[in-house]
Amino acid sequence: METKSNKDWMVMVHNKCEFKHGLFVSSNGMSGGLALMWKEDVKVEVQTFPPSHIDALVDGGTEYVWWRVTDFYGNPETTKRPEAWAKLKQLSTTSTPPWLVIGDFNEITGMSEKEGGSARPRQQMSNFVNTINYCGLRDIGFVGPKYTWWYVRRDGEQIRERLDKALATTKWLNLFPEAKLHHLTSSASDHSLLLLKLVQRSRRRPKKLFRFESIWLKDPRCEEVVMEAWNDGLADQIDFPLVSCSERCRLKLEAWNKIEFGHVGNKISELQKHLEWLEMQSATPYNVQDMKATQVELNCWNEKQDAMWLQRLRINSYQAGDWNTGFFHAKASARKLKNHIEGLLDENDC
Repeated sequence: METKSNKDWMVMVHNKCEFKHGLFVSSNGMSGGLALMWKEDVKVEVQTFPPSHIDALVDGGTEYVWWRVTDFYGNPETTKRPEAWAKLKQLSTTSTPPWLVIGDFNEITGMSEKEGGSARPRQQMSNFVNTINYCGLRDIGFVGPKYTWWYVRRDGEQIRERLDKALATTKWLNLFPEAKLHHLTSSASDHSLLLLKLVQRSRRRPKKLFRFESIWLKDPRCEEVVMEAWNDGLADQIDFPLVSCSERCRLKLEAWNKIEFGHVGNKISELQKHLEWLEMQSATPYNVQDMKATQVELNCWNEKQDAMWLQRLRINSYQAGDWNTGFFHAKASARKLKNHIEGLLDENDC
C-alpha cells in the first residue's frame, strides 16, 4: 500500500494494530511509502524492499504451498514509469512460486479504466500491458466500484481511474480459485482500499441484546421518550411498577432508535453502498457534491460507532482519536465471553 508516511509513523500504526512483525519503506514527502505487516502465526520471508516494492514469500501452511506476494508502487512520474516496468520484469525472473502482485501501479491498461480528463497516450498504456503479459500475470478482477482513484479539478470536472489492481500468475489463481478483490470506498483518501479475500466463511450472528447507547444522550428527544415510557409504566397500576416502567422504556427506546438512528452498522453499510454507487455514476457536479456530503456523513457515523465500542469496552486506555483496531474488538469479544451464561443449575444440579 502507498502509506504516504515515514517509518516512525508506520511503526506506531503497526504497534496499535498489534501485528507481531512488519517491514516499512518510508515515503518521499507525500508520495510513495510501503508497509507490509503480518501476525505471529503467519510465516513470511522478505526478499527485497527497495522504495518501489516489497517482495516476500508466504508460507501457506499445511493447506497450501509457499506463494509469493509483491506489494508494488508504480512511479507517479510518467518519465520514470519504464524503470518501474523493468523492475517488475526483473522480479518475474527471480523465482517460480505462485505469484501475486498487488498495489498502486499509477497506470491503466486502457481508456475503459479512465473517466474524465485528457486521453492517456496509447504507447504509455501499451507498455504497461506488455509488462503484464511478459510477467505472465492476469488481472484477477474486482468486486465493487470500477475506479479506485478520483480527483476533482478546479473547474469541477472529476477524473476517475482504476490505478490499484491485483495481478496474479496462473499458478496463484489455481491455488486460490475463490479469491476475490474488493474495492472499498474511503471517506479519508482519494484511493479506494483493496481487500483481498482468499477464503470466505459465513458466521452466525448471535441474538442482539438490548443496550442503552450513550450516543442517545446526545439527542434531547431521548429524555422525552424515557419520560413518556415511564409515565405509561406507572399508569399500569401493578404491584411492581419498576418492572413495567423498565420494560416500556426498553420497547420505546428500541422503536425510537430504529426510526431515528437505525442500526449504526446498517447505516454505515448503507452510506458505504451509496458512496460506491456514486463512484460508478457519471461525474456530474451534482454527483460530486453528493459524494462529498456522503463522505462527511459517513465519517460522522463512524465516530458514533467508535462511541458504541467505547461503551462496550469500558477501558480507560481508549482515548479520543483512536479508531476501531483489532485490539479493541478483541477486548469487547473477551468481555462478551466472560459475561455469557450458558445455563443455570437447580438444587439437584440439573
